Amino acid sequence: MKFIKYSIALIICFALSVPAMAQRSTRSQGEVPPPKTKKAAQEQTVPHRSKKRSPQNTGVVAGQIRPRVFLNPGHGGHDSDDRPCPFYNEGMQARVEYYESDSNLKGAMAMKDILRSRGYEVFMSRVNNTTDDDLNLFEIHQLALNSGADVFFAIHSNSSGSATRRVNFPFAIYRGYDGGGTAEGSEELAGIVASNLADCEATSWSRGGLTHGDWSFYRNRSGLGVFRWNKLPGILVENCFHDYQIERERLLNKDYCGLLATINSRSLDKFFNRPAQQFGMVAGIVRYDYPRKGKRLTSFGKDAYQPLNGVPVELCDLEGNPIQTYQIDNYNNGFYCFTRVRPGRYLVAIDGVEDYELEVKADKTTYYNVTVVTQPDAVECEEEITVVHSETTESDESAIANGETGQ
Repeated sequence: MKFIKYSIALIICFALSVPAMAQRSTRSQGEVPPPKTKKAAQEQTVPHRSKKRSPQNTGVVAGQIRPRVFLNPGHGGHDSDDRPCPFYNEGMQARVEYYESDSNLKGAMAMKDILRSRGYEVFMSRVNNTTDDDLNLFEIHQLALNSGADVFFAIHSNSSGSATRRVNFPFAIYRGYDGGGTAEGSEELAGIVASNLADCEATSWSRGGLTHGDWSFYRNRSGLGVFRWNKLPGILVENCFHDYQIERERLLNKDYCGLLATINSRSLDKFFNRPAQQFGMVAGIVRYDYPRKGKRLTSFGKDAYQPLNGVPVELCDLEGNPIQTYQIDNYNNGFYCFTRVRPGRYLVAIDGVEDYELEVKADKTTYYNVTVVTQPDAVECEEEITVVHSETTESDESAIANGETGQ
């Protein structure tokens, strides 16, 4: 009798355990764990979160949430897939190296600091630039998922893929068809980002900003690889085109990457309906009144003129007392900027140029591009005029497609 009762008890326990075993088996088959190869790097960059927050969008009230943003600086490591673009730099009088992963990371690190200072919680797919930091797209997806981020933000620059054609414009792409992103808010964020970057006057654009859904742009449902497993609202932004050599010279400057990061951070503020910041910024390019030295390059607007190298620029109060000093680098870009400037009126002072008075507004960038006159009677050099198109041309389409296919 005892044997019969014991047997019945075993049968009941086994029957109760079968559904649980089946459930565990189904769950383990349905989940794909993160690859173990870079586990340590992932844990340092993004802490695991067991509870996910629902994605937020522009419907939130200013100041009521602390938005979470996942930054993905594109590529990684100085490898062949990082599209190296070495070139002879007139300012350095030497051949210099350029890797997209470097400028992407400079911008992302600056953006991280800006956003955190504004109350955001920020996560990153990488904070260094070695071969081991060049994560595959699924790993990036897993990091973003584990972070509990509200928005995924991939930072890139583009390449036209042409040996002769050059363009320079900002482009933001999101998952889905044009006019209907798969994640709510993605299309809106792309529009804000592309529009704000196009307003940057410390560069020269060949056209205005552009946005697309990746399914429409690539004409298939595969689209960009970085979006394939990613369900978060988000975008991939091409800040500019680095194979436009004059832009590449600017991207060698960490502070120029920081300016683009500031613009993108303001776009996120607008998307999340965050309050304006109390400081402003001053930025611009200082050029001579004669054509660029060296080999003839495609140029847009004032980029046809030779930039200054190694010259100090001062931001002064109206009495002429210096407040900040910026030393222009020697990478032949002429770029300068002043950050965290309180609203008010100031003077910009450069040797050989009359002091210029300007107004700084909170949460805005005041641009002042300077031409140093060396030959008062000189004939202006021919400029390739920047034209802002209302629609995308086929050549613009191919330029973008050749740049980031498969990312």
